[in-house]
Amino acid sequence: MIERRPLLAALLATTISPTMARCAAPPRGTVAIIGAGMAGLAAAVDLRAAGFGVIILEARDRIGGRIHTSHAWPDLPIDLGASWIHGTKGNPVTALAKAAGAATVTTSYDSAALHVDPALAALGVDDAAEDEMEALFNRAMRRARRHGADMSVQDAIEAFAATLSPARRAQLDFYLSSQYEQEYGGGTPYLSARTIDDNDVFPGEDALFPGGYEQITRHLAKGLDIRMGKVVTRVRREPGQVRISLQDGTELTAEHLLVTAPLGVLKSGSIAFDPPLPPAKQQAIDRLGMGLLNKHWLRFDRIFWPKEFDWHEYLSAEKGRWSEWVSLAKVDDAPVLLVFSAAERASRVEVMSDAEIVRDAMQVVRAMFGPDAPDPVAAQITRWSADPFARGSYSFNAVGSSNADREALAENDTGRLHFAGEALNALYPGTVHGALLSGRRAARTIIKDKMPHD
Repeated sequence: MIERRPLLAALLATTISPTMARCAAPPRGTVAIIGAGMAGLAAAVDLRAAGFGVIILEARDRIGGRIHTSHAWPDLPIDLGASWIHGTKGNPVTALAKAAGAATVTTSYDSAALHVDPALAALGVDDAAEDEMEALFNRAMRRARRHGADMSVQDAIEAFAATLSPARRAQLDFYLSSQYEQEYGGGTPYLSARTIDDNDVFPGEDALFPGGYEQITRHLAKGLDIRMGKVVTRVRREPGQVRISLQDGTELTAEHLLVTAPLGVLKSGSIAFDPPLPPAKQQAIDRLGMGLLNKHWLRFDRIFWPKEFDWHEYLSAEKGRWSEWVSLAKVDDAPVLLVFSAAERASRVEVMSDAEIVRDAMQVVRAMFGPDAPDPVAAQITRWSADPFARGSYSFNAVGSSNADREALAENDTGRLHFAGEALNALYPGTVHGALLSGRRAARTIIKDKMPHD
């Protein structure tokens, strides 16, 4: 990771800037926003405070976008999308949680137990290998950055991995999966070696919302004009306005349009832009990767695993096979385990039935906690790449891309058409706070455009 920027983070975390407060008096033109996720809601709050009329067009029948709290278990809200505040100190989501009265519970990556497949354990797997794998990875990335052209993390690592024993190779794959594929949602054959970890973090612990992340989006959405089931198919820039065509055949116009659709939706071409986007923007959309991280929540009739750990990790010969588990036993005494699937493995798992996924995951549960572990009484499973309004989980720097592409997407070079979202935040991509800060940045741009010039 690059050095943290606490002063910058603190400045960006301000809810409404003094400039916005000064602009709040006179009514202004209308801004339409595509998407009621974190970026769209954050922008709408600031724009409304500055006196704009704001309309949010949301394709789904709910707000939140990739923040989605399920109430399928009435006594236990489950976050199917974003779950954590990543780094609570100075994070704008922390301030929002306080304003919304949303309780949080911290988790720690240090509170983890490693479980090793017996076949690998017999080959000499040990805890000390993690430091060895990290050192190997860092050497490979330094060498890759000196290379003329960008290459994938996988290609960069292979030159250093050729002589590893089967046990060490399994540990390397576990390291790559748990530290990078699960983090970015992109497979190591696609992650850029040159720009891996080229982002920033907020300090402090990670925190979950026992009552669900939706407490934050509902807090932001209060009083906003949000229109559900409005699928945008075409955007046309015209003199003095933007014309927006909807799937139901209707149209509306706005003085400005802010697009907060996920990168996966932009890559799909489901929204047509007329005239076409500037080449730098379209190239950025094409170059950046859309990652996939799915969640599989298993609920049991009782807790049968050690309660003192937040995380349980499973090291097997198969890269990324049910390797990262979160226990809610310590968080709120719930008999629930969450397991992730990421990158190419997530794509393979998505086409399995729920029953097949549960059966496969339970093989690892019983390998970790014993053959008498009971079947779950219920499960909730996500398939984010199959969601037409997400088409993935969050963005990553693919081979040949960089944070310059994120800045190109955020650049105000299309007049009345603006963009925001986690994919446009070069400091904090792939995070809720990244989306929030991107939305606020877009709002400032629109407000500045309407301010009288001296």
